[in-house]
Amino acid sequence: MEKVQWKVAGMTCANCALTVNKYLQQQGAKAVVVNPIDGDVSFELTESQPLQQIAKGVESLGYKVEGNGFTSAQQKVFLSTNMHRFWFCLPFTIVLMLHMIPGVHIPFLMNPWIQLALVLPVFIIGMRFFGRSAVKSIRNGVPNMNVLIALGSAAAFIYSLTGTILNLGPAYLFYETTANIMTLVFLGN
Repeated sequence: MEKVQWKVAGMTCANCALTVNKYLQQQGAKAVVVNPIDGDVSFELTESQPLQQIAKGVESLGYKVEGNGFTSAQQKVFLSTNMHRFWFCLPFTIVLMLHMIPGVHIPFLMNPWIQLALVLPVFIIGMRFFGRSAVKSIRNGVPNMNVLIALGSAAAFIYSLTGTILNLGPAYLFYETTANIMTLVFLGN
């Protein structure tokens, strides 16, 4: 029986840990312990299934595996951490929020097309992370909190986009909500 200890990055909630736990048990692992807070994962393998294959399976769930001689094949890329994503999204979110400060009136910020242009980078980065994670978690039968984040952000974005295209006025614009949800959750993660 082989004892395996990994660090798994990208787990943000108890459902993430449950997803990893269920996957490892399906692969024949015993005594599985998954801690979503620090990413510690330990288990015992009774079968001779290659660790590389199990690690790739965990990565297909949307997480990164390190430890026990295994290092994730994914390289550090632009916006690879939630802190990087937060700092990228923050300036766009702040500018989108300026029109909400009492006494501050910047007329061009009330233009829905300007707001759309400002929210698009945040929405793309956010959905690339939260949307992917949400789809993977639903596909694996254990929805995580990223499903709620993706749904809330997408609803605000689609509602605002509809208001912009149909020229319904400022009462139908919630682009700052989209940006706030994603930016604050990146900070929280």
